[in-house]
Amino acid sequence: MTVPLTLPRLRTLLNLPWLMLVSGIVFIISQTALALTLVPLGEPEILFRVQLLFTTAADYQAQFNAWEAAGVLGAYEAHLILDALHPVWYATFATCVLAVLFSRRGASAAWDRLLPLPMLSGLLDVLENGMQAMFLNHPAALTDGLVFMSWLCSAGKWGLVLIYVVAALYWIPPRRR
Repeated sequence: MTVPLTLPRLRTLLNLPWLMLVSGIVFIISQTALALTLVPLGEPEILFRVQLLFTTAADYQAQFNAWEAAGVLGAYEAHLILDALHPVWYATFATCVLAVLFSRRGASAAWDRLLPLPMLSGLLDVLENGMQAMFLNHPAALTDGLVFMSWLCSAGKWGLVLIYVVAALYWIPPRRR
């Protein structure tokens, strides 16, 4: 007989400081590798612009053409390869952080509703990366509709990240109820 994965069970399963530590280290290594891969693209905020400000196929095509002309399009391609597993690392780490904080600080069960958010943001990240890889490798698929879907995934991902980071920061100090 299988046990259903309820929110309280998720808190119990991921209330593991050792997993939080290991996934945190892997997340930091992965984040550092991604950052170093993106250095040739120039400005550090370029990826945020691509994710959050590009809303048309023309925006993407112009950026890809600029990177190709500068000889750095390969850095963007490499980033997509490294970013394939990155959502697993940050979703595991963030869910463990929330589970550990909620458990240690005595958060009510209502807070457990936030536990799936890191996994959902990771799923949105995977969808976004898949669409961006498709835009890069199959230019005919680069349509305004798919660009908008990619933007929705990006905006949703970053919105969820904001929510669960704020929740974690709220519970870091002791004695919250």
